[in-house]
Amino acid sequence: MRVFADTDGNRPAQGGDKFRQALCLSVLLMTCLYTGASSSAAAAQAIQPTSPAQNAAASVIADERNNGLSRAVRARAGLKNRILLKYREMAVISDDQYRITQAAIRDNRAHQTPLRTSELLFNKCMHDGRYSEAAITASLAVLDSSTPVDRARFTLLQAEACLLRQDDLHAIMPLLQQAASELAAESQHDAAWQQARAMLDELQSGRSSS
Repeated sequence: MRVFADTDGNRPAQGGDKFRQALCLSVLLMTCLYTGASSSAAAAQAIQPTSPAQNAAASVIADERNNGLSRAVRARAGLKNRILLKYREMAVISDDQYRITQAAIRDNRAHQTPLRTSELLFNKCMHDGRYSEAAITASLAVLDSSTPVDRARFTLLQAEACLLRQDDLHAIMPLLQQAASELAAESQHDAAWQQARAMLDELQSGRSSS
């Protein structure tokens, strides 16, 4: 008890003050460490890819920095990563809007779906990682397209979905040839043509690198 009592009996001894200060600092330090660890874990979880294809692409990109993978593998991983990021960061329709649109198409039993609607559905499927459904949506839009440029653009969108679904650049070769033929048949090189041509060049560059 003498450790906690001063000689005059009016206040705790200096040793008791130091003990309580050390105890408070220890508790504060442990709290900060725990909070920081929890925040770091949450942040790490937030930036993790959300689909198997995203996990695979992120893994390859990480490996190419460390394991000296071939130029072909790096090119394919880079192309897939660009496509993943494009749709991951894209603003898409909500889940409710997606279900309403799908129900309207099913109930109306229309032979044609507006191309803008098909594009919205495609972007939503790609954003959510439903690549098979995205490829089907794009292939149906090709049939609904009335111009060579529209057919080429949706053919290239189908190629993007197939690339992420199958992880095989050679499997999309027929789609690239079809899109190239459609663009070659179009004499008006407007902004839509230029956009489709840029998509074709990027996909062809990734395929030829492998």
